[in-house]
Amino acid sequence: METENILGLAIGERSVQAAEIARTGASAAVTAIDDWENTLLGTGEQERINGQRQFTEYLGAFLKVNRVKAFSASIALDTSFLFLHSFPCDEGASRADIQDDFLWEMKQLRPETDPKQFITDVHKIQTPPPPGSPADTPPTQNTTCLGVAVPRAEIKVLSQILTGFGLKINVIDADHFSADIALRVNYPDTQRRNIALVGVKEHRVDVSILREGNLESYRYHVVRSNQDIAEEIGRIARETRGVQSIVTYGPFLDRDLLVLIRRASPLLVEAMNPLRHVQVSDALRIAEHLSMPSYRFAAAVGVALRKD
Repeated sequence: METENILGLAIGERSVQAAEIARTGASAAVTAIDDWENTLLGTGEQERINGQRQFTEYLGAFLKVNRVKAFSASIALDTSFLFLHSFPCDEGASRADIQDDFLWEMKQLRPETDPKQFITDVHKIQTPPPPGSPADTPPTQNTTCLGVAVPRAEIKVLSQILTGFGLKINVIDADHFSADIALRVNYPDTQRRNIALVGVKEHRVDVSILREGNLESYRYHVVRSNQDIAEEIGRIARETRGVQSIVTYGPFLDRDLLVLIRRASPLLVEAMNPLRHVQVSDALRIAEHLSMPSYRFAAAVGVALRKD
């Protein structure tokens, strides 16, 4: 059976996580993994040029040292770089119609924005029962969609860098939804449980509620400190109907913050292991890279595992 190697890149505000996944049929193995500083976010023209050059050097070193075999790369961008918006949609609407509705919504919310300058995608969300409904009340039909828009200019820069290494872009996604893929692959019981998936970032907490594998809602909260992060996750645990546990991930998460979060939450809080059901190559097992907490790599692994 043929093996396909995919490079997953999760690009965040401060850092970049990279993971090469070798997929053979239904099995997957990580063959390279590392992270480095994100230098792409310079403000001035010269700073951006220098940052792109530094990013290229970091990526080139990763590809060379790890002898990466991938010819394509899938990219997970930090949600703070994107435009995300929930809006009503018709249950029977086609994907093309929903895309058109999202572009119209973008234009209303940001009149100065040219939708043609964005790459867009949409996800259907299963609407929860009204507040006060019994815990066993089933969700209503899909009536809400989540639109995601990625600036084409940023993708153009990344595409140029990747092309220089013989890599083509395979998938572009938001890091939170890439982490969702890693969750589903590594925690099959997600299909039978109600889970809050929480992306922990320095200034933002991304939250999606999964009820028996169905995406019910997505939202985010701006935070200013570790205490804010812990309190927000504690509030989610106390106030979200029927949630049984919380799964966290993200490069900003660390052991001290995890302890703080667990103290604030009445529910089980787990740090995601995106390699739980993904094999690790023998060469990588002895590398120092795996001493880094695996939850840092949830989005990079998840986007590399995405099949569409």
